Amino acid sequence: MFSDDRELDIVQYAVTVSGGYIGASQWSVRGSLGSVLDGTLEGDGRTHDIGPGIVAAASVSKQWSFGAWFVTGSLGAGASRTTTREESGAGAGARQSLIGIDVLRIGAMAGRTFGVVSPYVLARAFGGPVLWTVDAMDVTGTDTSKFQLGAGVSVSTAGGLSLLLDVSALGERSASLGMSYRL
Repeated sequence: MFSDDRELDIVQYAVTVSGGYIGASQWSVRGSLGSVLDGTLEGDGRTHDIGPGIVAAASVSKQWSFGAWFVTGSLGAGASRTTTREESGAGAGARQSLIGIDVLRIGAMAGRTFGVVSPYVLARAFGGPVLWTVDAMDVTGTDTSKFQLGAGVSVSTAGGLSLLLDVSALGERSASLGMSYRL
């Protein structure tokens, strides 16, 4: 929802690379840097193409283990910057700035490990502004859903390779597929 009462649906595709460190205390830090590849903003009978851009994030987390069960809490922040262009109409052709900032992102996951497979449920909450230039005006917006509820699964090998599928179906919808290697 934007300050001019404009409500738009956003679809955005990105790829990121992350690096992190996990200590013996199960505290971890992680940084991510990536690229916005494509997307759209749609609403009010208008479609705006999202162009290539950059995305970055940082987080800290702590995992607690209770036998085969685990709970992980996280705290982070992130930002993205890209541009938009209206596909047709008076604003067609001109690229406009689109910046999204998650000032605070807090999350919790709980699950159980079965050998190499660890399914989990998740809850996340976040908030921050979205800054956009449209129709030669700077508008400020925010997410209409400031939460995610979902589930995921991680599969880890003894060699340090892990695959992850994470899907949020309620609130802000998202899906991510990841691969990591632990040294």
